Amino acid sequence: MRRAVHPGRSAAQRGVAIISVLLLITLATLIVSGLFWREHVTVRSVENRLALAQMRWIETAVLDWASVVLRVDRSTTGAVDHLGELWATPVADTVLDETVTGGARISDEGGKARLAGQMFDAQARMNLNNLVIDGLPSAVHREAFERLLATVGRPESLAGLLQMRLQQAYPPLVQGHRAPASALPLLKLADLRSVPGFDEATIAALEPFVVFLPKRVRVGAGEVVTEGSKINVNTAPPEVLAAVIDEIDLQSARRFVEGVRQRTFFASLDVARSRFDGSPTLPANLLSVGSDFFLVRGMVRFGRVESQSEALLYRGTGRVELIWQHRY
Repeated sequence: MRRAVHPGRSAAQRGVAIISVLLLITLATLIVSGLFWREHVTVRSVENRLALAQMRWIETAVLDWASVVLRVDRSTTGAVDHLGELWATPVADTVLDETVTGGARISDEGGKARLAGQMFDAQARMNLNNLVIDGLPSAVHREAFERLLATVGRPESLAGLLQMRLQQAYPPLVQGHRAPASALPLLKLADLRSVPGFDEATIAALEPFVVFLPKRVRVGAGEVVTEGSKINVNTAPPEVLAAVIDEIDLQSARRFVEGVRQRTFFASLDVARSRFDGSPTLPANLLSVGSDFFLVRGMVRFGRVESQSEALLYRGTGRVELIWQHRY
């Protein structure tokens, strides 16, 4: 005897079946979407890694180019460096072709690498490591730094505090042997945060005018002593010149930089001296007309990756050495 099927129960079963199918479709859609998303993330990750690798390659190529420019400059113009030379010419935002990017292409739009940057004379600034020479405090460099602090409106007493800190990093010779350092050396301006009294406002005020240059540079298998580096009178800003030359004030230094030096450069300190108001004495132990240290700042953008970096180069005899590179 056939059992009667209730119409309401049949409709309910069909509804449950439809809901089950919809749930299965939704689940399948979620699984497939997840797989596509994971694949998309993987592809993007590979693209970003490729862009990062190419960008690092471009940064290396830029530093190689800067080294060539500096070597050519030394061979053509000798020991004189000024702001009218090729190394001082800024590179505007430039699109690089595939020759520079090694043929890599991420996409029609993202594969275009862009570069902008400029080279600066690091010896246009006051080298704060000169506050200590051969492990001993240098009075002449301290006095110059005190005048610079006064010019930027900061306490002159900071010069003494920094000098004591540097003596800890560069101790003197004792019976022919150098005593162990009790503090790390200062390499970049941001390291001033570790010195008491140097707050963010002070560091920002000093930033355009000071630098930390190494006392020794490894060149090939040897080492070159670079302690006591001098300030380039052809490139230094008025604030630095007024601090180093105690016979002039800031206004006189500005007249020299903005009036005289914009039209010419100087191959000797004697010629430069005659172009200052009053012909002041230019200390040969603090000033020069050439430079060995240069800063390279630049921005590289490749695909979705962008990097800004700063590097310090040392130009020795016949070669250029990378001292440090900082990316931010």
